[in-house]
Amino acid sequence: MFFSFVAKKGNYYGLLLYRLLIVLFLFFLCRIGFYFLNRNLFTGLTPARWLTIFKGGLVFDIAALFYFNSFFLILTLLPIPARNSAGYQYILKYIFFVFNGLAIALNCIDFIYYRFTLRRTTRSVFSEFANETNKTSLVGSFMMDFWYVILIFLALMVLMIWLYNRVKLKPAEHPKYHFGFYARSIIAFILGITLAIGGIRGDFKYSTRPITISNAGEYVKSPNEIYLVLNTPFCMVRTWNVKKLEEIHYFSNTEVEKIFSPLHFPAPDSSQSFRKKNIVIFILESFGKEAIGGYNKELDNGSYTGYTPFVDSLMKKSLVVWNSFANGRKSIDAIPSILASIPNGYDPFVLTPYASDSLQGLSKILRKEGYETSFFHGGPNGSMGFKAIVNLLGVEKYFGKTEYNNDADFDGIWGIWDEPFFNFFAEKLNHFKEPFFSTIFSVSSHHPFKVPEKYKGKFKKGPLPVLECIGYTDYALKEFFEKAQKTTWFKNTLFVITADHATVCYHPEYLNPWGEAAIPILFYAPGDSSLTGIKPGVVSQIDIMPSVLSYLHYPNPYFAFGESVFDKNRKNFSVTFTGTYRWIENDYLLVFDGTRSTGLFNYKTDRLFTQNLLNRDTALAASMETSLKAYIQQYNNRLIQNRLTVNSRP
Repeated sequence: MFFSFVAKKGNYYGLLLYRLLIVLFLFFLCRIGFYFLNRNLFTGLTPARWLTIFKGGLVFDIAALFYFNSFFLILTLLPIPARNSAGYQYILKYIFFVFNGLAIALNCIDFIYYRFTLRRTTRSVFSEFANETNKTSLVGSFMMDFWYVILIFLALMVLMIWLYNRVKLKPAEHPKYHFGFYARSIIAFILGITLAIGGIRGDFKYSTRPITISNAGEYVKSPNEIYLVLNTPFCMVRTWNVKKLEEIHYFSNTEVEKIFSPLHFPAPDSSQSFRKKNIVIFILESFGKEAIGGYNKELDNGSYTGYTPFVDSLMKKSLVVWNSFANGRKSIDAIPSILASIPNGYDPFVLTPYASDSLQGLSKILRKEGYETSFFHGGPNGSMGFKAIVNLLGVEKYFGKTEYNNDADFDGIWGIWDEPFFNFFAEKLNHFKEPFFSTIFSVSSHHPFKVPEKYKGKFKKGPLPVLECIGYTDYALKEFFEKAQKTTWFKNTLFVITADHATVCYHPEYLNPWGEAAIPILFYAPGDSSLTGIKPGVVSQIDIMPSVLSYLHYPNPYFAFGESVFDKNRKNFSVTFTGTYRWIENDYLLVFDGTRSTGLFNYKTDRLFTQNLLNRDTALAASMETSLKAYIQQYNNRLIQNRLTVNSRP
């Protein structure tokens, strides 16, 4: 019936749909083959889990379909009469076979190669084998040992060719190309390209970036299941421009552990038992430190008041580490940094092939201690890839725009306005069993920088449009705390207030590598009067996880690239990569281009960064460079080797 429908004379678009469905069917068969040839590596899969995996797999198969068939799709939909000719259709057929044959071949390679790497093959495979002198022998050996994969590939190719040829276009005997043909063709072309863009992005939400490898985490319970959701053609395309990490060996394994180690072994102290206090983390969109008056009393000759009166008031009863920084410049950098103490490198961690590495993270650690864990983000569910990221980090419950379930409070672009969503957050916390660990990511201080209609004119404006929005979110935060302080759980809670990244700055004191990363980090425990005051050291997002665990007196070893603010022997460092490394240690900032240091500045005495001290303080620069190199070695090698837990081995 379907064959006869699409073969009907003139049913051009039905034929196109049929051809695209062939690709999805073949991708589905590849996923089944991938599983059966590696089924010993995927255990405990229930029918319900398979349904979710297939649902996610379809999303990634559609994306791969459009990546590999974009040229075919454009040529098919071109509004020109020649597309109906036999010669044109002949060319389309072989374009279809070549591109989709390549996609099938990539899938087939991972039928076997996956068991050696435990990852879908990515762009890095070309670098991995670039220096091999026996490539021909390796390929020959592979083909001999796994001959049955070649047979599977050939069978899939034969099936593709048969299905494609099963239905052919029957051109009209005397075609007429009038205005209607061109009008329909142009509309179909625009619609087809739009659908392809949506397929590549994963949906049509404004706040959603094109899906990447880490988005597969939304559909799995265990990290290894990601590779059943993904397909190799997709992974190859999405990592094509991702800079491959390379193992680095500045120092021996023994030496590097002495200089910098991400392994934390809390000293046993029987007098301090683990205290199950609630943990609530606020990640505030674009809350650069410049906007906060409490940090900047010296700006504008002492007249600066900032745009966050509530955060200013909170600083007076919180522990504030004065020099606090983000470890990245994107929202997707912040979540792994804050919740798992894993910063970005050349690329955001969640966009790399290593996003599926075995992670420990705050959620997984606290769940083992009986915590209920959750994450709140007012955006459309899945936007920014957050749902997938936090799922990989072991968060149990996700609350987004769908769970809020009231589009009257939708800002039209990014999500639910912060004030009503913060109130929703407070209400939900009332129903969680203590102890709980919850994180909320705000949305309102974002382009196009609007506030709800009823609050227009209420908040202070400044030279940057984002500042009014920051004032609104500060107000939403105030509303949350006024509601929370009336609850029974309030005084048994540690609140962490921070930002995802800094934003555009306008004071000269912030227009430098220091200001580009400067954000607030406050630790507020209303039931603990000892947790107050100003610390003069350095703290960054990756220090939040170890600080929380230290505050709770967590007794077990854990993995984190950061360090606790309560550690008396801490190094006081922060690191950010934005094309070059910026290593901040105590009062100094070192710029390192990956090969050599290019700048050293004392940001405490030289806020405008006018004095490069690199050639003057050579011993200090060398010491800081040594620390940074050890950090880079640990970061690169551990990600590549999947050693992001305490018990992992080289």
